[in-house]
Order: sequence, then C-alpha cells, then structure tokens
Amino acid sequence: MLHGRKAPSFAMAIIKPFQGIRYNSSLIKDISSVVTPPYDVISPQEQDGYYQKHPNNIIRIDFGKELPGDSEQVNKYTHAAEFLSEWTKAGILKREDTPAIYIYDQEFTSKDKRFVRRGFVSLVKLEPFDKGHIYPHEQTLSGPKVDRLKLMQSCHANLSSIFALFPDENSAIDTYLSKTTNTKPELDFVDNSGVKNKLWVLKDREAVRTLSTLMKEKPLFIADGHHRYETALVYQEQTRRANGWTGGDLPLDYVMMVCVSMNNPGLQILPTHRLVQNIKNYPLDTLLTSLKESFHVECIGKGCSVDEFLFALNKGTKGPAFIMYAGKEDTYYKLQPNNANMIETVFTNNHPEWKHLDAGILHGMIVEKILGINATHGNNKNAVIYVKDEKEALSQVKAGYYQLAFFMKPTLIEQVKEIAMTRKVMPPKSTYFYPKLITGIVINSLR
Repeated sequence: MLHGRKAPSFAMAIIKPFQGIRYNSSLIKDISSVVTPPYDVISPQEQDGYYQKHPNNIIRIDFGKELPGDSEQVNKYTHAAEFLSEWTKAGILKREDTPAIYIYDQEFTSKDKRFVRRGFVSLVKLEPFDKGHIYPHEQTLSGPKVDRLKLMQSCHANLSSIFALFPDENSAIDTYLSKTTNTKPELDFVDNSGVKNKLWVLKDREAVRTLSTLMKEKPLFIADGHHRYETALVYQEQTRRANGWTGGDLPLDYVMMVCVSMNNPGLQILPTHRLVQNIKNYPLDTLLTSLKESFHVECIGKGCSVDEFLFALNKGTKGPAFIMYAGKEDTYYKLQPNNANMIETVFTNNHPEWKHLDAGILHGMIVEKILGINATHGNNKNAVIYVKDEKEALSQVKAGYYQLAFFMKPTLIEQVKEIAMTRKVMPPKSTYFYPKLITGIVINSLR
C-alpha cells in the first residue's frame, strides 16, 4: 500500500554474466579461512583475527590495516592492489574461463527456525538513483564512500557484492534458480557466524539467457551496500572523464550484485536497536510527561528478561511501537504513538514518508523533538548508536555508557519497497538483512 501515492512504472534492470575471480580451490583447501563478513561489521579485534587466520585472507585486500610508515603514496589501498595482483599471478586467485552467473545460497537459523536464502550474483548496469530502475532505501554517510572509492581506484575491482532485492510475485525466478542447483556446488562452507554458504557456477548460455529474460522489467531495490553503489557511480564518472571515454559499454559501467527475490522465504529482516546518550537535565519523570503528550506509555515493569519485553513489544501491536529501557531506574516502557495531529505537525515538512515507520517515529518525535538530539550533527554523531543484540544493548545501558535503550520491531519488506519506490530514504540503520553476504567468494575486475 502506498498511502495514496501512485506507484511509478518500471524499466528493466540490465544484468549480465561475468568472468568472476575466485580463490583457486586446488591451492586454498578451506575457503572459510580466506573469506570475511562485510568490512563495515568487522571490529578491530576481528580484523586482527582474520589477518592471523590465513596469509591470503581477503581482509588484506578489502579491509587492510594501516601500517607504520604508510603515506599518501604507499598505504592500505596500494597494499590491497599489490595483494590482488600478486595473488592473481601466483594462481591463488583465478579468473573464470567463461562468463558466468553464480547461484548463492545461505542456510541459517533464526528464532529456532531453519531458512535458506537464495539469490544470484551477476553484473548490473549502473544507473543514477534519481532515475532508472535501481532504488535506494537508506541514507548514506560521506566517510565510508571516501574509503571505498580509494580502494576501488587502487584495485579497479568490485571486491564484494551489493545486496539487491527484486519483486517476484509468482516466484518464477526462485523456481528457475532451484532447477540450476541440482548438482554439487562449487563452494560449500560454514562461515564464522555458523551460516552455511553454497555457490554454483552457471555458465550455460541458454540458462543465463533465460534468467536474464525472467529479470526483464524487474526493478532492483538496494538492501545493503548503498555506499558501495554510490562509490561505483563516482568511479564510473571519474574514470570516464579522466580517460575521455564518452561512449561504449565498459566494465566500469556495471557493478557486482547479489539479487534476491522479495518473496524468498529466507529473506529475513532483523531489528536494529538504538542506544542514546548526552541527554542533559532530563529526569525520567519529565521525559515520561513529555512522551505522554504524543504516546501511549505502558510500564512493562522492572528487571524484565529479553523474552518478556520482546513479547510485550509484539503482543497485539499494530503500527509503530517500541520498548524504552531506562537504565538508571531499570524500568521498561512500551511506547505507541497516539497523537495523529502531532505526527502530522512533525513530519509534514520533514520526511513525511517516515510517519509510518517505527524508526522514523522514534527519530523524528523522540530523539529529535523530545530529547533535542540531532544525531546527524557533528557534536552528536555518537549520541545515538545502533546495536543488533538485545543483551549487548542492555549491558551498555546498565553499565552507564548510555542512558536509554529503544528496542525496535523489524522493518517490513513492504515498507522497504514502498519507501524505495517513491525514491525516498529511511532513517539510518532501519534494516538489518540477516545473514550478511560473505566477502571473498567472487571478485569482479573492472579491467
């Protein structure tokens, strides 16, 4: 439902096979020892661990360390390019002999249920976000884009895939993909988080053509990798301009993506919770009084378990809602907006599309309006942080590092589609697609 807004018509996203670069299985016997999660979820301690795990771990290329003596001319980006070149020459990394599309499964457990998320890895033709058939849904920050651009300029490669979703109402594409995976996969390994990853290499030209035909007129919605997509656009524009390339169909006009059906039963979105600090002179009683002007406030109790407050959050709840935990008082409150006029006032001229989103209500009405925190302002950039694990969030508040925790419900896939179709964006960290794609199973050279 688009709340009265007309859905735009779609053109087709252009996909095509490519000669991926993969670890040579005759030299690398245990693929799990050389791959990692996405760079932006790796802690410094985990980075050290991946460095120690294997001398050819992809961490050295995709998320290398800054070393003593590094400079503008010699640094982690130039080191990455050297590793990529040296490993390719040594046969550790090997380019596919013919173009292929890669079928990618991730088997995992969530809430005691077993799921399989299936997608395919291909190249997708780049399109600006303000037109075309590729849609973002999340705000981006400048810092990660600068880092990823320097890495791309040095390595001239897509080192990891962007995660994209497409509508597949009759599951025609998922059904077709299942027909291509009745052989033994080329890769089959369990990663550090316990997720089983499988990869099939689809080289048959007719099969690739069929998949491309099925994807005609399918829009793509970026689920994860907004920074890398925008970086690919900048790299494309800068490289074409620097070389005077004005036409043709070049490798830099495409980006590597994992494409997954919105109807795939393994497509899971988990919540990302918020921790808040820097609330000055705001006793709980005053906060609760302010909240009650726009929210139904229900005290859940003191010392609740995670299961207890999550049950309260989801029990009979329709529309936006969240649990607020006040650490100093060790008390939990369920908050549900009940002042439609206030919602309209807050959002009429500022992200009106957020008024139907839990994260939008939280950020627009509570964090900014009631607590007076502009989380995008330089002085407040750490005032709100994002945490996946409920127990970790509680421990941070109980230890006094943060004053409040807000526990969220997961964003619905329909909400992602709705926001993206109108070319609007959600608040930061509104979605957490689980599991994360693995970096290092396929690389795409832009040369």
